[in-house]
Amino acid sequence: MSTSAVDNQNIMQGIINGSAGTAAARNTGELGKTEFLNLLITQLRYQDPLNPVDDKEFIAQLAQFSSLEQMQNMNSTISKTQAYALLGKKVEASVTDESTKVSTAVQGYVSSVKTRNGKIYVVVNDRDIPIENVTNVIDSSYQNSNISAHTGLIGTNIKGCVYDPSNGNVILVSGIVQAIQKGIYEDYAVVDGVNCEMSGIVNNNASNLDDIEAYLQDNLGKEVSVYLIDRKSNVKVPVKATLKDYTVSDDGIVNVTLNDVLVPIESVYNITKPQQTDND
Repeated sequence: MSTSAVDNQNIMQGIINGSAGTAAARNTGELGKTEFLNLLITQLRYQDPLNPVDDKEFIAQLAQFSSLEQMQNMNSTISKTQAYALLGKKVEASVTDESTKVSTAVQGYVSSVKTRNGKIYVVVNDRDIPIENVTNVIDSSYQNSNISAHTGLIGTNIKGCVYDPSNGNVILVSGIVQAIQKGIYEDYAVVDGVNCEMSGIVNNNASNLDDIEAYLQDNLGKEVSVYLIDRKSNVKVPVKATLKDYTVSDDGIVNVTLNDVLVPIESVYNITKPQQTDND
């Protein structure tokens, strides 16, 4: 091997070692397109004049560089697409502290996407998290829901249900939809004029009828949390809503009329238009 060839090899090996250090600083395990291009230029600069690089070999190296650049551009585009698709979705991610090397779990909604030094980050709870650190996406199908698709329900009479997520108890209710509301896990029809029997007050020590009636009288027009009951199935469901009115029968049965009751859209099984009067 000639002295020029040896020098050429030593110079290229030095560049490879230096580039490998740069790649390690970027937390990657491979050389980037900049390092690859530097190697190619160095090879041409220090080639043996008596034994120059073969044209076919040079073209093959250029083709390798072009392929490398295309793959890196494609990876960047895919990462950006994945990041933008996570906007508004709840995710879980694993984040490692650079100083302590301790990994912690982060959970929250993606509020924005950032690009810094060619790397893609999603912002969760005001923290910049590399897209590759996202380990799980939660409730993705619901986050894409569009409440404007349900605005046709406003002003109609509906029948649906309210339920207790802790035990699955369900009570049928009916009333007039006055708004559509987006919740954390599902969309709701906000229903007025819901009339049901109640069996007690949530988080209240009222144990007799007089105490319950006094509580209802003091909270007319206010938000209350009460237990609705279905006597046929003896099922109870807690509901938070605005107390419009109440009645107490001679045998001690308490019926309440509630506004602002949240009825899950998916539970609606009957829709009718309100009857018009001659004054309409």
